[in-house]
Amino acid sequence: MTENTEQNGRKRLAWLAVVLSIVMPGVGHVYCGKLTRGLAFGLLYGLAIPVVLGLLAYASPASTVAFGLLMIAAAFGVAVAAALDACRLARQTRPDYQPKGYNHAAVYVLIGLMIQGSSVGYALHVRSSLFEAFRVPAASEYPNITPGDRILANKTAYRKADPEVGDVVLFRPPTGNWRIHYVKRIVALGGESAEIKDGVLYINDKPLPRRQIRSASTQVRGQNGSVETLSGEVLAETNGSATYKTFLTADPSEAAKDFARITVPQHHCFVLGDNRNYSLDSRHFGPIPYAAIEARVDYLYWPVDTWTRFGRLH
Repeated sequence: MTENTEQNGRKRLAWLAVVLSIVMPGVGHVYCGKLTRGLAFGLLYGLAIPVVLGLLAYASPASTVAFGLLMIAAAFGVAVAAALDACRLARQTRPDYQPKGYNHAAVYVLIGLMIQGSSVGYALHVRSSLFEAFRVPAASEYPNITPGDRILANKTAYRKADPEVGDVVLFRPPTGNWRIHYVKRIVALGGESAEIKDGVLYINDKPLPRRQIRSASTQVRGQNGSVETLSGEVLAETNGSATYKTFLTADPSEAAKDFARITVPQHHCFVLGDNRNYSLDSRHFGPIPYAAIEARVDYLYWPVDTWTRFGRLH
């Protein structure tokens, strides 16, 4: 009887448990006979990125670096933990381990696909309802967003609150190509007036205070593919309780210098690009309704130039 048991039994191989766990966290545990534990690791793997993205969206500015590193390491960390745990379990199994009914290659593939499908489902849910990542190709939000930066848009921001002055929002333009998204800053809300005279923004007939910070330049690509350098001044503009950076080119066009006074309709907002002289915004297509806003841009998670800009947008 003992001899027959040893012949039918088969010790679990530690290296194979590790490989299975790296390919899909949780499958290595199933291989070792721990089905429930494997499914738990699979669930943890599927939730790792969405949970960390949620933390990123609500983290305080002082914690953004720590949470950013956690986001990068989340999926990898779960896979490593699963591999180490599966390796330990494999070494602890008896030489005469009796394979369970689910110890079959087809079942491993099926469970792996189920775990992967769950993680993809979580990711799609996060993308459609909670947070979505975008790459910004244009310079209209320079100096706060540089062409090529990757941003995280919070789609839950306005479910229980209205947009506020100073928010950077994501929306589709009411005129023009509706397939693309625009990223602009709210400078006036419904019932307020907006006007630009000699390059100065007036809200409710009062010029917004601003101070010069530094000179700067950025490169933009024209429609014909040519690269143009924009040089100018970075200014800190204060609009109510919000203070943010704007950019004014040294030689703006006449069209960019002035904008006639307009009163923003209720439940609408007036948006401008932070790069004031290089932006298609409410000066061109008018105030946008709250309903057109898809998300608030909260986070810069992959800056193209320097990681000192990594973190919350202001």
